[in-house]
Amino acid sequence: MSSPSSPDFQQLFEKCPGLYLIALPDADFTLVAVSDAYLSATMATREGILGRPLFEVFPDNPADPSATGVRNLRASLERARATRSADTMAVQKYDIRRPAAEGGGFEERYWSPINLPVLSPEGAVRYLLHRVEDVTDSVRLARRGDDERERTTALQSRNLEVELPRRSQELQTANQELREALRARDEALAQASQARAEAERQRAWLHSLFMQAPTAIAIFRGPRYIIELASHLMCRIWGRHPEQVLGKPLFEALPEAADQGFEELLDGVLATGEPYVGRELPARLARLEGGALEDVLFNFVYEPMRDSQGHVEGVIAVASDVTEQVRARRQTEALAAEELRTAEERLRLATEAMGLGTWDMNLTTDTLVCDERMCALFGLPASAPVLVAPSTLFSRVHPEDCEHLERLTREALAPGGTGGFACECRVAPGEGQEERWVCMQGRVHLDATGRPVRFLGTGQDITGRKRAAAQLARNTAILQAILQSIPDALYVGDATGIKQANAAALEMLGFGSLEELNQNVALLGERLQNRSIEDGHRLTLEEEPFMRAFHGQPTVQEVRTRHLVTGRELVVRCAAAPVRVGDEIVGAVAVNTDVTERKQAEAELQQAAEFRERFIGIVSHDLRNPLNAILLSANALMRSDCVLQQHLKSVRRIATSAERMGRMISDLLDFTRGRLGGGIPISSRPAHLRSICQQVLEELGAGNAQRELRLRTQGDLRGEWDSDRLAQLLGNLGKNALDYSPEDSPVDFVARDEGDTVCVEVHNGGPPIPEDLLPHIFEPFRRSTDDGHPTSGLGLGLFIVQQIARAHGGRVEVSSTEAEGTTFAVRLPRSAPIPEAQARPMAAAR
Repeated sequence: MSSPSSPDFQQLFEKCPGLYLIALPDADFTLVAVSDAYLSATMATREGILGRPLFEVFPDNPADPSATGVRNLRASLERARATRSADTMAVQKYDIRRPAAEGGGFEERYWSPINLPVLSPEGAVRYLLHRVEDVTDSVRLARRGDDERERTTALQSRNLEVELPRRSQELQTANQELREALRARDEALAQASQARAEAERQRAWLHSLFMQAPTAIAIFRGPRYIIELASHLMCRIWGRHPEQVLGKPLFEALPEAADQGFEELLDGVLATGEPYVGRELPARLARLEGGALEDVLFNFVYEPMRDSQGHVEGVIAVASDVTEQVRARRQTEALAAEELRTAEERLRLATEAMGLGTWDMNLTTDTLVCDERMCALFGLPASAPVLVAPSTLFSRVHPEDCEHLERLTREALAPGGTGGFACECRVAPGEGQEERWVCMQGRVHLDATGRPVRFLGTGQDITGRKRAAAQLARNTAILQAILQSIPDALYVGDATGIKQANAAALEMLGFGSLEELNQNVALLGERLQNRSIEDGHRLTLEEEPFMRAFHGQPTVQEVRTRHLVTGRELVVRCAAAPVRVGDEIVGAVAVNTDVTERKQAEAELQQAAEFRERFIGIVSHDLRNPLNAILLSANALMRSDCVLQQHLKSVRRIATSAERMGRMISDLLDFTRGRLGGGIPISSRPAHLRSICQQVLEELGAGNAQRELRLRTQGDLRGEWDSDRLAQLLGNLGKNALDYSPEDSPVDFVARDEGDTVCVEVHNGGPPIPEDLLPHIFEPFRRSTDDGHPTSGLGLGLFIVQQIARAHGGRVEVSSTEAEGTTFAVRLPRSAPIPEAQARPMAAAR
């Protein structure tokens, strides 16, 4: 069965109910994505705005000379881009251009915006997320409320004595209704918030987006409070640029802040070393245009900053501007304190602000009055209020939910009944219209005799929350399908147990079900008996890869474990990583791969390689005795008078071939020592590098009389080395240079003093070493070219060169180009290190 496709996150973003806009962090803030809700709120189209600059699509209203929407929004986006943190704006007046089909011009709108940067894993700003809420209706209602308060005051001055008792009763009833409405609102908002939180948590698991709150911080040092550090957010709060304040005394940089009590607070922190926490403290700062003073409110903390001896040497200030929040709260408190507003107006404003529809059933006349929003929810005529029969409202409820709603209504109205109800039901407003979910709340009101006379309630559209819950369930199902489709063993959990695991994990570990696997990690490790693959010791709880990941350390480790059912020992490669939501580690995820067969194959290959190298070493050693006999016999024949002249050439060929075989055997022995014996042994004694080079050139020149060999030396070339081994090294490099260069070109040896080291370079012209061979040039059985050379051996010469250099504590480098030719550079310390085998007896003797 094929795995289900991944969620279409672009579609999810475009269909989300929030008003979202995504722009690039370039100079024009080019638009790249937008939600359908934002398009609907701004009367725009996706084709008309994507790929265009933000302020070209949404300009200021040219008919409003006081419009500041573009300027304020640009400044907020630039702050979010610069600080890489969220920037919340006050309520903005930003008129929206109407389409030509709707008369053109601009429509007055008010918004509550927030701009958030979306960061890459490296911390760079990749996008800017612009989220707004349309608060136009709230602003207009606030204005209308001011007008209504003025009219109410006038009426009350005339009718206060007559209507005060009746209005008092109505006010009590309205307060009760409002409390019920607010309770219903809170419950609905809590449910919606929970659904949104679950959806956010799911997205966090899939995308790991983290939101960061902005913080303003400054450091004042010394009794004059020199501003040593001030973040961009703090400078913005002060209304200053960083260059205007840094390095200056606080009250010189902000002279208007003097005599406002801040200096006394700072003095107290500096003197006592005790922090000071201020909440909603007033201040006057010159941050308006032209230096005019502005009244602001701050939450801030003055924390003492101590030196290494614990003395207070400065103050750390962390602040946030809460002016808009406090003003908004105080305005809300003022509105809530107005006891003279009529009950109907209070209820209407509250329900509209909360998105609630209201209904009022008169139990005496059996009639029902619904407001405009309630009519819209149930597909009734748009004029409000609407007087309908209760049966009309129930007829719009889905048949499967109607019986339940009617039963709750009867129980609420029955004598001694519940007196109210709350339920969720589906509503089909009309033919061809989309089915929606509505949360219904109702409360019965009694007269003085205890008889029910009114049945008041609210309705709220919860379709979005229901869809979010359905989407969450779908995402969970997709995640489960993905887990099960992964061929490796995968499990997720925390210290208390394994919460998710696929079938491969259960099969690998030998568990029959997830419930059996879901046990404490310590007990799980005890049952599986996990051991280290290096030394075989039992892993402690802290060494378990899963627990290391749970403590924040991603781990890839091979362990030995056993199958609980068969008892078979397994080698498992465990890759574990922490699972984070925000900055919190909520669990760990591990992927186990059975590498038992691979480890067995690697062990077999290693044994085969060791056998091959040991075999080469043994054969090359045992061949030396018969070869020496051949050489001795051939040399004796060449010196003997008994050998006929016509046979002398064959004897010389036998001797030359035997000498070549001897060199090859020596190379094999050196190769074996380098690979299996801990390196080529050396015996260091005082030597002169120029003498060694001259000896090598004489030996090479004897067999290559027609070639030009040149030596150039510079500086002090004395040191302690193994002269024979260095001669072998330089001889191999010289022979290679002769073999792989034109016969009419010279070979240069350059030795020079480099202070604590000496360097010998062997250079030849001719074709360069192929670029793809350079990284492997010092590997055994490799040659400088693919074509080889008639006199080349086994391809061990450069490997032995490198081993001899390493034995002296040095290194070999090679460069080869068409223009410069080929140069091998050997760098050696003046004193070779003492081999480990010799160092141990010396240490023991001491």
